[in-house]
Amino acid sequence: MQEQITRLSLLPNHSLFGQVSDELEDKIDPESTVDGAFAVTLRRMGINDNESDDAGEEEFHFSRPDEDEVWFPHGSRTAIFASSLPHWQCLFMLDLLDNLPRLRLSDDHLKAIIWVMRECKTPNVPSFSSLQKKQESLTREVGIKSEHHTSSLGNHFYMTILQSFWPWYFSGPVSEAWQADKWTTEADLDDLSPMWAHWEDKSWSHRHFYIKELVQLCDGTFAIPLCWITVQNVVYANVHMVESFEFNYLDLSSFLSIKLTGSSVVFSAPQYLFIDDIESSPHYPMPHPLRATARWRPMFRNVSKQYNAHTNMYVTNLNLPHQKLQQEYFIRFASTSPHVSSSEQFVALTQDCVPGTWHEAYDCELEQEILFEIIEHQSETSSHIGMMGNLRCRRDDAGGSKEDCETNEGYHAMYMVCSESSRAPGKPRDVDATVQIIRWEVWMACFANKSALEVSSTSTGVKDKISQHWISVLVEKAKAAHVEQISNKDTCNPQLNDPRCKGDERTALKTAIKTQIATDLWDWVVQQPNEFILLPVNDLLDPHRDTPVEILHTYLLGNDKYVWYDTTKTWDPKKGDKNGPIFASRLQSASISGLSIPPPRPRYVVQYKNSLIGKHFKMLQQLGVFYLHDLCAPLILDLWKATRELGAYLWFPEIKNMDVYIGKLHVLPHTPDDVRRFGPCIIFATKIFECWNAVFRLCSILSNHLAPSHDIATTLADMEHFKHMVSGGWWCNPTVEYIRAGSSVSSFLTSNRELQRRLGWSEKTALPCGTVKLETVKKREPTEWNLPVREPEPVGSTWLQCKYVSARTGDLCKPGFWVFVQMSGLPLPFPARIQIILARQGAPLTPGNAIVIVEPFIILDVKNPRLNMPLLVPSTDATLMAVNPEKDIMLLFNVQHDCVHCKCKADSVRVQQERTVTDRTELQLVHTPEQVFILNMHALHNAYLIREILPRALTAPIPYLQDRVASHHRFAAQLRETGPAKRAATQAKTQATKAKNKEGGEPNPSENYREIRYHMPLCVDPGTCSEGKNLCFSEGLWVTATLW
Repeated sequence: MQEQITRLSLLPNHSLFGQVSDELEDKIDPESTVDGAFAVTLRRMGINDNESDDAGEEEFHFSRPDEDEVWFPHGSRTAIFASSLPHWQCLFMLDLLDNLPRLRLSDDHLKAIIWVMRECKTPNVPSFSSLQKKQESLTREVGIKSEHHTSSLGNHFYMTILQSFWPWYFSGPVSEAWQADKWTTEADLDDLSPMWAHWEDKSWSHRHFYIKELVQLCDGTFAIPLCWITVQNVVYANVHMVESFEFNYLDLSSFLSIKLTGSSVVFSAPQYLFIDDIESSPHYPMPHPLRATARWRPMFRNVSKQYNAHTNMYVTNLNLPHQKLQQEYFIRFASTSPHVSSSEQFVALTQDCVPGTWHEAYDCELEQEILFEIIEHQSETSSHIGMMGNLRCRRDDAGGSKEDCETNEGYHAMYMVCSESSRAPGKPRDVDATVQIIRWEVWMACFANKSALEVSSTSTGVKDKISQHWISVLVEKAKAAHVEQISNKDTCNPQLNDPRCKGDERTALKTAIKTQIATDLWDWVVQQPNEFILLPVNDLLDPHRDTPVEILHTYLLGNDKYVWYDTTKTWDPKKGDKNGPIFASRLQSASISGLSIPPPRPRYVVQYKNSLIGKHFKMLQQLGVFYLHDLCAPLILDLWKATRELGAYLWFPEIKNMDVYIGKLHVLPHTPDDVRRFGPCIIFATKIFECWNAVFRLCSILSNHLAPSHDIATTLADMEHFKHMVSGGWWCNPTVEYIRAGSSVSSFLTSNRELQRRLGWSEKTALPCGTVKLETVKKREPTEWNLPVREPEPVGSTWLQCKYVSARTGDLCKPGFWVFVQMSGLPLPFPARIQIILARQGAPLTPGNAIVIVEPFIILDVKNPRLNMPLLVPSTDATLMAVNPEKDIMLLFNVQHDCVHCKCKADSVRVQQERTVTDRTELQLVHTPEQVFILNMHALHNAYLIREILPRALTAPIPYLQDRVASHHRFAAQLRETGPAKRAATQAKTQATKAKNKEGGEPNPSENYREIRYHMPLCVDPGTCSEGKNLCFSEGLWVTATLW
């Protein structure tokens, strides 16, 4: 039993993790949904709901479509309706309407649409039941399945089987290499792709080259590849070169590790006659064990990742480019339940990620079956108590009691990183240590020792959601056993009724009885197959390290929100405060070119300052600091500058110099480690999951909530089958034949941008550099050349005004926008403001027939002293320049007018309402003509490119505290003065409240608190319980706490 408990990895498939049941599938009553109950009621009233035309319909399976069946599977004559042939395009369009994620239709809506179509004499309109039967058959044929689960806590829910849709990622071309340390340096080689084949050459595609298996190179030498990687679209292998090779023997001591291109490999081990005679090393078994499983089919591993803390569980595929992961189309729904916690759902999810389980899929490019394995990569919980404990960080043991945090060392440690590579005090949390603490808490529950449990959770920060349920059960059982065997004289141990048993002897007897009770309860818990849960262990999963800092909730809705609250908490117009309206009038004049944000709506932001959401804080991140002068304390303004500068770094989409970048992120202690292991922060942002919640809510509205998990899973499964078909995906029919939808269906998504938008898929393709677009006919203003710039050849043309020109980065740059320009002959790029974009009238609209007129600016060597940002002023010659739109315009950036230096003032302007200028006026900041601008270093768009262009002296962060340690010691000294006073006041208030609530009683501090001291073991050996002995504890630590 000790071995079974210690080896937790043996337990994931145990029934104690919950049950998968098919019984309830047949118990879903048609009346359990709103529309089903409504239809039954109509039939009882003698109304047939206009579905009589479906009589005699027969169901058939799909076969491979003929070339002329363009609307297959909605229009195959061998499909499900043999006796009636509705208009196939009409049936497809109705299926489309029913599967738009953000435009959910109820059954009554669809019936009304069908009714209107029939009233309009539309020919061959299918009935509602025909549509439903078609959808059910499509979902069944495509293979999307939802299983009923019963968690160990007795909760019921449905979960979509992961392998139902993971094969789809291979039935459409996908490629991107994961570059962060998590998969390039930390992952075991066996958890990466096990093989490679030369897919581009069909004559070689049957040769599969496995890792850790002997291969022959083109030059006749031999090697053993360890992993396959892709660098700039070229496949390489890290290999051990075999310098000494004799028949039946490999000299493993003389290996040389090098990198080779995949095309250098000629033969793999199965091509040699000596396979069966090779003396294989335990590290290099030959041939590769997966060859027998694959049966010559290609094999891949898929990495799934999930970042969500709600009762909805979504998953994404990390093999997709991160631009795709930020689109709703690629979010996959796993499960939901109003009753089941995320931990219970996660246990069910891991059943689809059993290591060593390979699933079949069809590769549309290779046109053959392949095998893939799902590796679960993220945990929804770190068994952490959160901010309620003394050790508040889920990543390390930073923190302590309030008194500890007020010491010089304790306060400074809160700002340091506790990691394996750091020298900071403390240490990172360890999975094994966390499991041991959870087991120790379960052992304390066997003693009914609530005080020890409370101290443990508070002092260690460990509080596992699943174990808390069973801890409560054990505490109640232990209490009952204590009453029965100790307190109740009728049922207690006979020795306790002996008057001679007293003093130390009686105390020792009670202790022995409690220990025996605890031992019996421990054995009972361990031996219950469906009652006790231990989290499965995965070598690739460390819940403490694999839960990276998430910038939406941690930063925008965390740090930025707190700074905004501290700035605006006194902005109350009812008390005569005018700071809010002044800030709104200033923000209204802000330039948003180059920011990729909508207009800021400043008056709404100020009016509802305590109810803002992520998009508002993202706008304030980039604009707020420019307009807060004289509206907040200097210390608050310094905090704005620091948090906004850091925010710009957090939103980098690409990191070229990791070491330099990491050095700038030390303010958020664990973010550097996350960026090294997972890549840029925006990759593991959860904003897209928050957006996808809107789709879930629409599905939930149309459920009657009698079986919400089942209803929503079924609805979203229908949606997934539709997305798979219209995107050109393949699926396997019951005859083991891979088929796809007809040409009209499979190409509908790629050719219809409206459907792409409604399904949440955006195929953004950057326009070629120099692409221009003419203004509308009314705004083109044909004119002769009258600019103080030499007219391009040929002269004498008529010029038309253009709306925008595309830069190298794909940015659409309009007149008035700010860009960096790099002209041939000039050593460095320079900033400029676009004045006008012109194109020749009558000539083809190409970059060669267009010209961009810009006003050049220069960047001063000194920064703005108030905001620590570069300053822009007009060039000394103050002349316009003509630049080549095809290659000179680099990128778009944002600037703000230096209103403090230029003394801009607010003035009354007329308000526009309903697109009409009214006689009402409001204050708005009016900029002076003086041209002094500040380059916005808080902007998120192109932030990393701007810092590559600017000199290092203008972008290097400046430490706010020159002597950080001394400053922390000074702050800690202040806390040691204010902290005890605040705690004493809180304690006095608490005591007064308790005394007031206690009838006729005076407050007695000695009755309300007590100091307790417990030994916290670092190791528990539960195996001795079955022998009736005491548990063995290794060297641990003592925990002292005061409980009120």
